[in-house]
Amino acid sequence: MKAEIKQVWQSSKTYRVLLTATAVYTVLRLAVQGVVLAVMLFPEAGVMGGVPGWVDVEGPVVPADLQIYLNAAKHLSAKQDLYLQGSLERLEDHYPYAPSFALAFVPFLWLSPVSVTVVHTLLHFVAYGIMYFSWGRIFKRLNLEGAVKMLTWTLPVWLVFSSFWTDLGYLNIYIIIALFATLLIEAVLREHLGWSLLWLSVILQIKPHWTFAVAVPLLLGRKRFFLKLLALTAAVYVIITGLTMLVVGPAYGWGQYSDYVAFLGRLSRDFPWRGPEKAFLGYNHSIRQTVVYWLGVSPDTLRLATVIKVLLLIPLGVTCLRHLLRLINRRGDQEPQLGLDFAFALYVGAFIWLDMVWELSLGIALYPYLLGTTRQRFARTWLHVAFLPYALLDPWRVGSLAFEGMDVILPGPYVATDPAIYFPLIMATILMFYAVLVVRLWRAAPVRRLAGV
Repeated sequence: MKAEIKQVWQSSKTYRVLLTATAVYTVLRLAVQGVVLAVMLFPEAGVMGGVPGWVDVEGPVVPADLQIYLNAAKHLSAKQDLYLQGSLERLEDHYPYAPSFALAFVPFLWLSPVSVTVVHTLLHFVAYGIMYFSWGRIFKRLNLEGAVKMLTWTLPVWLVFSSFWTDLGYLNIYIIIALFATLLIEAVLREHLGWSLLWLSVILQIKPHWTFAVAVPLLLGRKRFFLKLLALTAAVYVIITGLTMLVVGPAYGWGQYSDYVAFLGRLSRDFPWRGPEKAFLGYNHSIRQTVVYWLGVSPDTLRLATVIKVLLLIPLGVTCLRHLLRLINRRGDQEPQLGLDFAFALYVGAFIWLDMVWELSLGIALYPYLLGTTRQRFARTWLHVAFLPYALLDPWRVGSLAFEGMDVILPGPYVATDPAIYFPLIMATILMFYAVLVVRLWRAAPVRRLAGV
């Protein structure tokens, strides 16, 4: 991608202006991030007035999601329960991942709060950079020249992408898991069994719904590769589970895995849904949260949300069935646009079904891909309209923080001036991407030809 960036830089003044402006913003944003971390990690210093008054903690404050992972590692080391019982009134108290993921975080307990925050901040920057260049490599290998061009042109958007900066603030695993999903997509399109097995096994330990790409070979008619990958992945999962239980103790490990399955089963039922009594929707933009925010929390509205999700996903299901009935039996890299269309359609389809939708990290790759492979000007215009407001939220939030200080941060935390807490921007973007992809897949489905035609 370096050559493409250099070429566009030399040939386009507009690109030079945009890239320079966003590079300057990135430097300033890093300074803001440093100040925020200083406020959190050194509250006694009183930087910018210190932490907000509603933050009831003493000493260094590690970013919220990273603290959840560290707490889980502490509980695992002390052989305490990872999964709390009862209602999720305080979501930050609950650990939602497998015990093996908590075990992987145990070494980070040896670091100080400052050190572990710095290390994970750097990991996010490295993962994000690798993800950008990985998509450049994927598009080039698949000879998607339009996508390569748009990936180059959207580099300024990558630099200000709200999902990345939000993830950096919480130090969640979203950007890193998006990188793993990127590498999984590349591996299954090329049908590289070893790499596919590696990335699939890693993702399963963290966020199982991010394994969507595993179905792509099946939809392309590569049943043998699909079944082999599925069988090996099941074996590796059993091995990882067994090793985790062996390290932490069989009885304790078995109990935690049982609690993990039970926790996932009751997660939607016990989730602290925001109803009409709340001042705003919040950052969970799922279909279910949106429905109950407008209509109230009740068994009927929860069932209605499920019906809406099913109705939305029927077109994808029918389209996939149509392809399964007319299998082309070709590798993903031999049918590059079809393979990537399937991967991304399954991605947004999974997020339509989820009841907790906080981000669309892989949208930053889906956006240039669709722009580079869509010819209709109308569709391209709506892709801009759907994605850019979400992608550019971070400059708005930073501007609010700069003008109003830490008082703009509400308990949650929420940014009081953020339009995304009042309107489900993420779901709107997902639905736009979903519509474009399903229409393309429907038109690309093989059809039975009449004799002699």
